[in-house]
Amino acid sequence: MTINMALIGAGGMGKRHANGYLELKKYFSDLNIVAVCDIHESVAKTVADYIYEKEGKKPRVLTDIDKVLSLKNLDAIDIATSTPMHHEIAINAMENGLHVITEKPIAITIKAANKMKDVAIKTNKVLSVAENYRRDPINRLTKALIDSKKIGEIYFTLDLNLSSSNKSVMHSTVWRSKKFQAGGNVLDAGVHNADMLLYLLGTVETIFAQVSIFEKERILRNMNEVAPVLSKMYSHRKENSQEGDIILQDAIDSAFGVLKFDSGTIGQISFSDASHGYNLGVSTINGSEGSLYRSPSRSGKSPRIIFSNGREIAGDKLFDLIPEFKLDDDTSMIWDGAKKMSSYNLDFHLVDAKILAFQYIDFYRSIIKNKKPEVGYDEGIKALGLAYGLIESGIKGNVIKLEDVISEKEDIYQKEINEKYLI
Repeated sequence: MTINMALIGAGGMGKRHANGYLELKKYFSDLNIVAVCDIHESVAKTVADYIYEKEGKKPRVLTDIDKVLSLKNLDAIDIATSTPMHHEIAINAMENGLHVITEKPIAITIKAANKMKDVAIKTNKVLSVAENYRRDPINRLTKALIDSKKIGEIYFTLDLNLSSSNKSVMHSTVWRSKKFQAGGNVLDAGVHNADMLLYLLGTVETIFAQVSIFEKERILRNMNEVAPVLSKMYSHRKENSQEGDIILQDAIDSAFGVLKFDSGTIGQISFSDASHGYNLGVSTINGSEGSLYRSPSRSGKSPRIIFSNGREIAGDKLFDLIPEFKLDDDTSMIWDGAKKMSSYNLDFHLVDAKILAFQYIDFYRSIIKNKKPEVGYDEGIKALGLAYGLIESGIKGNVIKLEDVISEKEDIYQKEINEKYLI
């Protein structure tokens, strides 16, 4: 069965989604992008032309979402717009009979995300979240190692993400500095880390954090200078501000938190892009028999385990610990038939495309089989809740429960956002 889909939002992430779609088409033909929509016609045309150049079929170019929703034989949409639009577009689409996959975070606030969930349940439409880190084959291996109990009972985890933006706007995209657009390192990057911790270690019970906006003024620099690897996919997008402009940052840029998981595991999690002169990236899972050092997602580097006796295992030798481990069939297909992977050495954009390709095929399978996607509304809401929980706790100054963030009881930071967008 063929699924026809429209790509909504054709900026940097939209082009990356197109790249993932084109990677999927090398292996699987039953999902088609038939239209590309963006408020800027030239931006939509650039991505549609990119698909045509690679696939030989050109999607329709549209600038009006209502025209997209009225297309005949359309089954689904893929939302890659700015975050404040996710809930409105998704709800409209599901109420018009379409399935939805949306970029992370699932929505601008928890309240908006809960509305999306309610409509998905009411309409019986698939609502999937394009959360890509957990799809990395190396992270699949990492989870299998943790689940195997080879490092024993999990005591604690460290997830420290400290870097310097050199006082620039993150990724040279102004929305990333704005509270009302889900900007800031804690939400934009943090939702990835939140999903990974939940994926690897289960549900979080409580959150306590301190937060700040350390750099309230940022410079909008050329993306080739700030994020050269990503710039290849973002050069066509439109930005209202000009290079060299001073941008006011009103989104939280730093959070330092402590988590308690339902299992009793304790986590320390930190985010900041204001760590000038010293970067620190540490991701460990520490257990009663040893520690697992996680590798950065999409880096291709092997995780490694150091046991309490000092013995270290990495690379393919990790499979000796879990000989039954193998990748699922769809992941194996997209990674050219590999059944096991402990590392890889590939261009970032190819890795990014393969992970996005898996998101699409998982979305397809969910529609065809009428089942929940791997990352659906519940997973998307929990990850957003954990990221927002750090901010809500930091502003309130108290320990808070993740379930209270998800149920909208803890929403000091989000309240203004909900009011602005009439959510």
